Amino acid sequence: MTLRQLYLTCACSLAAMFSATPAALHAQESAAPSAWSATMVNGVEYYSLEHLRSFYKLRPIDGGSPHLHTIGNSAFRLTFNTAAMELQAAGYRCRLSHPICKNSEGELMISKTDFVKLIDPILRPTYIAERREVRTVVIDPGHGGSDPGNKTEWLTEADCTLALALELARELEKRGLHVILTRNMDRDLADAERVRTAREAPAAIFISLHVNSGRSDIRGIETYTAAPALPNSRQMEANRHDAANIALAFALHSHLLTATKAADGACRRVHYSLLNTVNCPAAMVLVGYGTHKQEAAALAGEDYRAELVSGLANGIASFCAAISPKAQLKPAHAEELPPPPAPPAAPAKPAKPDTKKTTPAKGSSAKGSSSRRNSGSNKGNSSKKSSSKKPASRKRRR
Repeated sequence: MTLRQLYLTCACSLAAMFSATPAALHAQESAAPSAWSATMVNGVEYYSLEHLRSFYKLRPIDGGSPHLHTIGNSAFRLTFNTAAMELQAAGYRCRLSHPICKNSEGELMISKTDFVKLIDPILRPTYIAERREVRTVVIDPGHGGSDPGNKTEWLTEADCTLALALELARELEKRGLHVILTRNMDRDLADAERVRTAREAPAAIFISLHVNSGRSDIRGIETYTAAPALPNSRQMEANRHDAANIALAFALHSHLLTATKAADGACRRVHYSLLNTVNCPAAMVLVGYGTHKQEAAALAGEDYRAELVSGLANGIASFCAAISPKAQLKPAHAEELPPPPAPPAAPAKPAKPDTKKTTPAKGSSAKGSSSRRNSGSNKGNSSKKSSSKKPASRKRRR
């Protein structure tokens, strides 16, 4: 099963579970049942993680660490990292808007913002309110002209993003999508002009391409979208599409990592002026670090650029299929879903020899050693721990 099929299967199979729920659940703001009681923590509404698990009909799975709490089924897993503001959806990192906390009874709590505007759109993109057919993809190669962006001895950001954008445009046009480039040559381009191009495009999504910078040992792909508005703060133009924004960012991010096998720099939500002011679903993809020697060399080469184009195109196709009003909420057959990975078998501990001599009672037979119980603990997926440290030097805000 391809990642695109898994993405759609997970979304449709989860959505099908709720065929009997009220129609109001189709609106993203109404994703949580009214029966749930919210707990206020520092002015932020929180829900019990147990409520979320029960709502999606997922089962608890051993996360393999006291900091990792996993719920899932044979098709999809969510792993919450209490040591960082982060979760992993199907193994892909996503940064949270608010930290995970515990209530007075010791239950884990997830913020309403993260449930409604991160988890639900990823699990059920077909339930996003006001879905519409995507007819245009606006590709924005970052920087240009007198603004070269990040410039290292291995590449120049403006040249790298333009080359990638031109190849991506050709691939998307082959797939029948209308493409608009904010620039198709090396020229100056203000953010306001980039935004205006997106505003004037019919039924569009907006994808801005960039190259990251940082310490020489940092590498990987990061995908950004506009952050949801904080409680009692002003709504940005982009906040009308909070759910679609994160669904687009996750589709791009997951497909890019599958195509390139790059390091996972996480899906992140930020307040960048370019993303805040776009009036359609939008994401900014930082395709790698120009300050990392090996990754910069790969970014400058045709082979890796072809992998990036494939990942971006497949991510766009998956999002367009899920967000289309024609998307069907059909349950998946169990045989179509991949089985969960088998936990590693724990070696059985040798039984301690019984040095104490015993004499069997008269008339009774001495029994042999009792059958050993299978004490192998299910450690689940105890692979890499997600680092909660931020790079010392990050790309400047746009």
